Formats: sequence, C-alpha cells, structure tokens
Amino acid sequence: MKINRPILSLLLLSAILFAGSCNYNTKNNINGFTSKIGRASMIDKYPRSPGEEILRQPNGSKLYNELEGRYKESLSAMAIEADRDGAKLVVVVLTPDVGRSLSLANTYGIPFIVQSCNQLGIDCLDLSTILSTQDSNALIVGPSSGNWSKAGAAFVADQLSYLLLGYDCYKNTKPFPAVAKPATFGDLQPGKDEVLLGEKDIPLHLTTNSQGLRMDHDLTFPKKKQTILFMGDAEILCPYLDNQFSATSLLQKKYPGKEIINAGFLHYTIEDYVSLYVQKARYTEPDIVVVCTNGEDILDYFFSDRNRYSRDKRVYRPSDNEKEFYSQMN
Repeated sequence: MKINRPILSLLLLSAILFAGSCNYNTKNNINGFTSKIGRASMIDKYPRSPGEEILRQPNGSKLYNELEGRYKESLSAMAIEADRDGAKLVVVVLTPDVGRSLSLANTYGIPFIVQSCNQLGIDCLDLSTILSTQDSNALIVGPSSGNWSKAGAAFVADQLSYLLLGYDCYKNTKPFPAVAKPATFGDLQPGKDEVLLGEKDIPLHLTTNSQGLRMDHDLTFPKKKQTILFMGDAEILCPYLDNQFSATSLLQKKYPGKEIINAGFLHYTIEDYVSLYVQKARYTEPDIVVVCTNGEDILDYFFSDRNRYSRDKRVYRPSDNEKEFYSQMN
C-alpha cells in the first residue's frame, strides 16, 4: 500500500510522541525530530550548494556581502566568548591553496578575514602567502582533496611554532568557575580508532581520545600546563594522516610543556566553532584559542550548506538574496 508523504510524516510524528510519553525528555525529542524533518525538507527543496559560483556570477556580489556579514558576526561572537573566559583568541588563515594562485574563495575571502580581524581587534596570522611559495605535490594529498601530506602537516606545524613562541608567556588569569565539565570537549566520536575511505579512496584514519578530541591522551584537571585549543576544518584536523603525523601532534611533541588540543571537525565554519566552544571546548580551560579558517568558510554560510553541515542542526531558510540567486543558478 502506498502512503503519501504528509500521512507518513504524521505517522512518524505520532510514533515519536508515543515513544516519548514515558520519557521526561519528550519535548526535546519532538523538537529534534521536527528540526530533522525540516532540514530534510529544505535539502530536498534546495539540494545545490553554489560555492564559488557566487563569485563568478555578476548577480552574486550582493549575496556575497551578506555571507561576509554573517561570517564577521560569528567572528565577533567568538572573540566575545574567548574574552569572557580570559583566553587569547588568534585567527590563523590556513588554506590548501599551495604552490599556485589562490582560489576565488580565498582571493576574495582572505583579505576580508584579515581586515575583519583588524577591525575587531583579533590577532591574525595569515599563512596563505608562505604556502603559495611551496610545492603542492609535496604538501598536499591528492590533486584535489586539499588535505595535508606528512610533509604538509610538518610544514604547517613549523609555521604554527612561531605563533606558539609569540604567546609563550600568555596565561589565562581568570579562574575558571567550579562547574561540572561535559563528558566530551570535542565533537568527534570518543574513543575510536577507525580507517575510512576518503577522496580517491585514500585511507582516512582518525583516532580520538575518550573526550571526543583528536588526541592520544585524555585531558586531566586541574591543568598544569599552558593550554592551546585548536579549532578548524580539515586544515587542522589532518584527517588523512595517523595522529602522530598531524600538525597538532607534531606541535605537542615539540612543546611537551604545553597542552595542545585538537578539536577540529570537518565542514565546520566560524558559527560552528562558536557553538562548539560555548557548549564544550571552553571547559578545556584554554589560555589560547586558535581558530583556523580561510575564504571557503565564508561561502559555507550559504543556507543550503548550513542545512547540511551546521553543528546546531537547526533549519536555515533562504534570505531574499539567497532565494533569488538560487532561482537563477545554471
């Protein structure tokens, strides 16, 4: 018997209501279920993500300015949260555009990121220039995957070493409130050692500690070392490398007197880092918060991308500019 979609959705919702009738968390279950249905509906209706097409089309400039505004608003929120905890926020422009001209996303995005950091009073380290002088065949895994090889991660670690030395004496002087810590500080599945197939069937190897971080040991408290929290996408997660070869692991080996934390996660942008920090990562009690980003993150604010990858899993509806641009996409 064929059941149409509205009736099927009603039956599913009724099942959730019945299952939750004996659960004190029924309201959260319903809200989560409703949000999931809403996102799925939006993805069905708007399956495409334009990416750099926004920058190629004459009618994309107004939309891109809107996406820049969202990015800068999130960047400001990240600065506020770090400052509230007494942590030093540093933004690092880290891009896989190695040994060639910048992509459109970074040609437009990197100057905006640097300018926004200057306007917001955030320290910014732009590594795009030095990366553009390197050999992409040596530093990148695969011609299009944009992930670091062992040599690439080692090069990034060397560049980040200068950053750590610049803040070697910085210590958070605000006492962290005596509150219960969450079970995990990152969003990776805790306590896993798994090999997956990434682009071009290249093995992707992730090992996590019991706290959802890409580390080989758990954090303990009270902390005894200067703590540096890294957040970012693939450029800091280094998903195609074993843990020992990731940039943060190399930094940890070089600086055993510091605690280097990798809370990276694929497809996240600044909005997601703010959410992750507020809900989980701030409880690592960082002295320095390093957010790794590039121009791709600005384009990732397009609503159809957010419906797929947003950490908060809410429903993103198109603005007038987004709806108009989407309707005119080729």
